[in-house]
Amino acid sequence: MNTSFERPYRPVDLNTSLTKAFPFTEMAEKLMEEAEAAASGRSSLTLARGDELTVVLIALKADKVLEEHPAPAAATVIMLSGSIIFTTSDTKITIEQGEGVSFAGDVLHSVYAKEDCAFLVVIGGKGI
Repeated sequence: MNTSFERPYRPVDLNTSLTKAFPFTEMAEKLMEEAEAAASGRSSLTLARGDELTVVLIALKADKVLEEHPAPAAATVIMLSGSIIFTTSDTKITIEQGEGVSFAGDVLHSVYAKEDCAFLVVIGGKGI
């Protein structure tokens, strides 16, 4: 079994001077195992949190959806593996591995997994 992290997991506190490296690939593999067992087909882990930045790693099984929702502040989605369709009221974008999308916090959006995927969500700004 992959031991890239253990639950319960404590996010890195970005309000301190701590520096931490993350094994994204291994962490995403473990989250995908959790997603396979979850009825929702998804699993997530908040990696780091501070006053002005939050970093979340999400694994989503193929054909699963994150229903429409706003982000608490401006955000960027960075695809680590797989692909998603990112949809807003006026935009539908396919995002593949190595690509990303940025959007304002008040933008309602949904995410559809075209295939098993893992992505980072970096949320920043004073709205957090």
